[in-house]
Amino acid sequence: MKRHIVLTAILVGVLLTLLAVAPGCGKAPRENPPPTPATTHDQVESGPRFSFIVCGDPQNNYEVLGKVLEAATSVDFLVIAGDVTGSGTATEFANFVDAMERSGVRYYCVPGNHDVATSPVDENYRRYLGAPYQSFNYENCHFALIDNGTPGRGFYPAEGQWLKSDLEAARDGGFDHVFAVCHVPPGYPYSPRPDPEQAAGMEANENLIPILAEGGVEKLFCGHFHAYRQFEEDGVLVTITGGAGAPLHAGEAYGGYFHYILVEIAGKQRTQEVVRI
Repeated sequence: MKRHIVLTAILVGVLLTLLAVAPGCGKAPRENPPPTPATTHDQVESGPRFSFIVCGDPQNNYEVLGKVLEAATSVDFLVIAGDVTGSGTATEFANFVDAMERSGVRYYCVPGNHDVATSPVDENYRRYLGAPYQSFNYENCHFALIDNGTPGRGFYPAEGQWLKSDLEAARDGGFDHVFAVCHVPPGYPYSPRPDPEQAAGMEANENLIPILAEGGVEKLFCGHFHAYRQFEEDGVLVTITGGAGAPLHAGEAYGGYFHYILVEIAGKQRTQEVVRI
């Protein structure tokens, strides 16, 4: 199994590198259909109405992140799918927290691999941004914030037990929507040229989708890949939104543009729009 994961990681890493170097060649991946204005559940519009923004991978690019924050002042809250910093230093985290406080935007984060590049997640990340994994409720929605940003560890067993219990409680709570957020999409390597040490993290991440599907999660938001992607796995809709400032990994035709995701909730109805920056 580990040998298979390593080989898969190497192949995916080569693909990501080719997309970054020559994004205009070949056909678009099957999991990345042309962006559509909105994704909608055909359900009765009733109940709470609110909106939120999801983005990923600002990595100290405050020019792009500033535009996201400006848009986020008009919604209820912002969720950042990891890599809020470039290398996870205390100075970078302090700068990020200062920028968020000045914006006045209510926000939530998950750890990314860049956020743990110079210190473990329980050091700088926890000091400045709190628990690496947690959940919260807002109106008729439940959000599970997941930590899988550390290469070599990924979505670890203790966190898996917490997530199962959390989603079970959410199901008993009767929420209309259950969302999850993590940094690294299941099946994706931690770097364009992965090494064998990352195999354990990638293998652990394969356990995420089954738990989300069993727990009734309708959508998983991820970052890490610096572009826009959408696909479905085991009934869970997956949106990759890594376009909040880090260098892009693909050409424009392949989702490689700065952007954020605007989600609007109207009772049991959910609409989603990709907003280019």
